[in-house]
Amino acid sequence: MSNGSKLGLIHANFFFIDIVGLSDPTISTRNQIKKIETLNNLIGQCPSFSSIQKDSMLILPTGDGMAIGFMQGPQIPLGLSIELHKTVAKYNRGKIPSESLRIRIGIHSGPVYVVKDILRNSNIWGPGIIIARRIMDIGDDGHILMSARTAEDLRELSYEYRMIIKPLHDYHIKHGQNILIYSVYGKGFGNAKPPTKSMKQKSKMHREILKLRKSTMYPYIGVSLTIGNKEGNLVHYKRQYEICNVSTKPIYRVLHGIATDVPSTFNDLNIEAYDENKMPLRISSINVDKPYQKEFTTVFNKPILQGENRRYYVLEYDAKEPEKYFENSFLVGCEKFKMSFDFPEKVRSLVIYESNIESGITKTNTDIVLQDSRNGRRRAEWTRKNIHEGQSFRFEWR
Repeated sequence: MSNGSKLGLIHANFFFIDIVGLSDPTISTRNQIKKIETLNNLIGQCPSFSSIQKDSMLILPTGDGMAIGFMQGPQIPLGLSIELHKTVAKYNRGKIPSESLRIRIGIHSGPVYVVKDILRNSNIWGPGIIIARRIMDIGDDGHILMSARTAEDLRELSYEYRMIIKPLHDYHIKHGQNILIYSVYGKGFGNAKPPTKSMKQKSKMHREILKLRKSTMYPYIGVSLTIGNKEGNLVHYKRQYEICNVSTKPIYRVLHGIATDVPSTFNDLNIEAYDENKMPLRISSINVDKPYQKEFTTVFNKPILQGENRRYYVLEYDAKEPEKYFENSFLVGCEKFKMSFDFPEKVRSLVIYESNIESGITKTNTDIVLQDSRNGRRRAEWTRKNIHEGQSFRFEWR
């Protein structure tokens, strides 16, 4: 407790767990007690728990589970979750459903107060443990769920953590708060299916466009399409935006939208976002993750101020395009728009259709030539200047 202030305020990394279905009235009291004792024993066998000094963690039993606050880094509750899942799976082998142990876990890092209960024993209360509990409550059987704060800290540490800690969606918790949740899963641990409770899906696009038109202009937008297979339907996109703030208020974040022709989840698209220094942009919200539509917000590493030059953000992702086309509609004007294409040599033609929402006029653009094939690939570039709000371009390859 030496890390705390006079008020007993400390920062801890919380592991909050309960036994799924323990309150089922058809389960006998004896069976309930056995499950609680089994959980306690299995946690005690995990190296991430047994190797930690007892004065370096806080333990709060909750009846059907427990909360453990670790003074060390957030990798400790993550490691305990993975070890426990594998240990529970081994325990459940050969058990009938009523005897098997089913668990869900929530992980969060945050402050708590150490307080004395009526018997003068140390207890804990505060945002750290409260949010960990609410994150766990969202989960179903087998879920290891994590707050964005903890997930981002861990994902920065290693590639292995990025592969097992995946962003899910915005979820609604008590008191009108919406938070981005991450899910931890891999071979032998976690639950890859998103939890269905408290999911919030509401588009912010219309509202953000109105803000964008008042604050932002794009001196340059560049989109690169790399088609990776012979069938011509697997595409890697790289979208680069030079952004200029024309308002007096700093720009802190940007909303992204991705539409697909093939049903996919957010993680199927392998999304990456980074700034002009190639530093990753933190995802602060995933407000829409529908099969054909994605909306999410990233936060700039430093705000974009009025009149700043050479500020960029880049969005990269993968998508299947069985209809073999890409369409870009401009909701805000752009001084220069450049398209770059990298195709397999099997692609022989590229046609551009230009339309204007206001005039309703659509025309075919043919001022693009595919370069000769080299190493089995063909390339092309196309540029247009002074794009107006409401213009749209569709690129079809065959």
